[in-house]
Amino acid sequence: MLKAIGAFVLGSILALSACSRHKTLTRDELRSQIFSAKSLAAETEIFVDYVRQKRATKHYAQGHLEYLAEQVENSRQELHQSSPVQGEEDAFQKLSAQFDALHAELHIIGKKLDDVNALATAKEHIARIRQTLDEANSTI
Repeated sequence: MLKAIGAFVLGSILALSACSRHKTLTRDELRSQIFSAKSLAAETEIFVDYVRQKRATKHYAQGHLEYLAEQVENSRQELHQSSPVQGEEDAFQKLSAQFDALHAELHIIGKKLDDVNALATAKEHIARIRQTLDEANSTI
């Protein structure tokens, strides 16, 4: 009997902890996530311009790039542990894809900090990411 109660309690704890990792995003939370992604993209664009103008030291550029990549990765992980409220699946998928695209661009930028042309291309890609995020936001 004690073993059965113990097993039930342990099973309940495991079930609750598994459920706590998955969150359903409300429309407002989804909008907030999109806003956050747009902010990170805008900050990345400003950063790219700063680097292209040769105003950043190599050490600063690498450090700030790591910071941006960490912020994007944290947001991606939080999003991947969530699901959208019914009817917002398209916006959710666009947001997820744009976080992935921004993550990829940051990775490319890290390898091309000295290449002004590659940075210009990255900036164009990031502008498209922000535009797609605006479109996703308008559908909510």
